[in-house]
Amino acid sequence: MTRLRGLAAVAVMSALGGCAAADAGGAGRAARWRAEANWPFSVAVDGRDTVVVGGGNRVVVLDTATGRVRWRSQVPHVTHYEPALDHETVLVSADDRFVAFERASGARRWEAGIGEHDGSGVLTRAGPDAMALVTTEPGVVAALDGRTGQVRWSAPVPGDIWAAPAADASASVGAVLWEGDEPRLRVFDLGTGAVRWESVVEPGASAPVIRDGIVVVGEGNGNVASRIVARDIAAGAERWSVPAPASFDSGVTPGAAGGDVAICDHFGTVTLVDARSGTTRWQTALRMPVLETRVVLAPHAVVLRTYGGRIVVLDRASGRVVRRHHPGGFPIGFGVGTGRLVFAVRLARPDRVEAERLP
Repeated sequence: MTRLRGLAAVAVMSALGGCAAADAGGAGRAARWRAEANWPFSVAVDGRDTVVVGGGNRVVVLDTATGRVRWRSQVPHVTHYEPALDHETVLVSADDRFVAFERASGARRWEAGIGEHDGSGVLTRAGPDAMALVTTEPGVVAALDGRTGQVRWSAPVPGDIWAAPAADASASVGAVLWEGDEPRLRVFDLGTGAVRWESVVEPGASAPVIRDGIVVVGEGNGNVASRIVARDIAAGAERWSVPAPASFDSGVTPGAAGGDVAICDHFGTVTLVDARSGTTRWQTALRMPVLETRVVLAPHAVVLRTYGGRIVVLDRASGRVVRRHHPGGFPIGFGVGTGRLVFAVRLARPDRVEAERLP
């Protein structure tokens, strides 16, 4: 991926304290835009909406196709955790509470506190009811009513939670991984918080992902004994495991789509696995540390972010590296929507959000 050139048509972007600019070089380049941003913390992309959380306690939603502002708001003490989106809601983590907005309008729906140092959240459903599954860094898992923010249940765990939680509305289950004297993975009922099962995991473990009746994590002992393992969500029985060359980090969230699971170990080997059979489709060694990224599966690409600040795009069919992009600063996050790769960059001139067509 090359740095954007030929920026022309300018539209004022007061919400970000800068401007959005779109390439005017034909259909192939019309997917490109950039918008200045004040010290972005995190970014999330879902379809036509890109949510940017950043300096000045700003939450800004941009049109993924054009970079133009849809709405903006202020949330004091926002964190670096990635916002969560569903069809109706944007959920943002602040230091001592979670804040939910109407996705279409930006109207603030509710605020809810569950403890200090709030962490990640995911929007899901328990039966017919919308729900936010949220965590705190000191080790609390809670379910909040999606319409009111009322706490439906809350449970402490004996360790710190750094990994993003996972949820599957169709099976009404959630999963969380914590670190401590004995790192563990817990799978629980979304509606009640009742524990279905727990399993000890190796200390070098990724965040969990749930797909097609299984929960998948990467785990390793910090040496060479590492693997990607799938367990049945009903009882925790091991379905399959495949070897990996190195351990994982809790800041890595695997991607899952269309029967595939993709994960990256902390030395930068990306593995794509058939989630049903446990067969490794391919492994590609990037030879770059990867400590914190969401692995995104697009129809024809696998995308992730390295510790050194590269955004790497691989061909989903073969594992071939299509692009290693250095955006001229440090990318704090990225997402994929409407055929575009969107990323936020700080320590740049200027700090910005940028998009271009996904290969």
